[in-house]
Amino acid sequence: MTPILSCRDISITFGARPLFSNLSMVVNEGDRIGIIGPNGAGKSTLLKVLAGMIPPDSGERSARKLATAGYVAQ
Repeated sequence: MTPILSCRDISITFGARPLFSNLSMVVNEGDRIGIIGPNGAGKSTLLKVLAGMIPPDSGERSARKLATAGYVAQ
């Protein structure tokens, strides 16, 4: 089965502070995903990367052809 969305070795850093590094994940059809963590951990930033709103500092994000991802701000 082709994943709907995948990320390989993505990293995001703000200044000298890494939010996450070398993160890899796959979202398949029917998956339900929860992202939890303390304030400032990078949850919203990760969702923006997954939605294609911002590029990661390194790594790659790919989505299945004709797939769309959205992000609704708080």
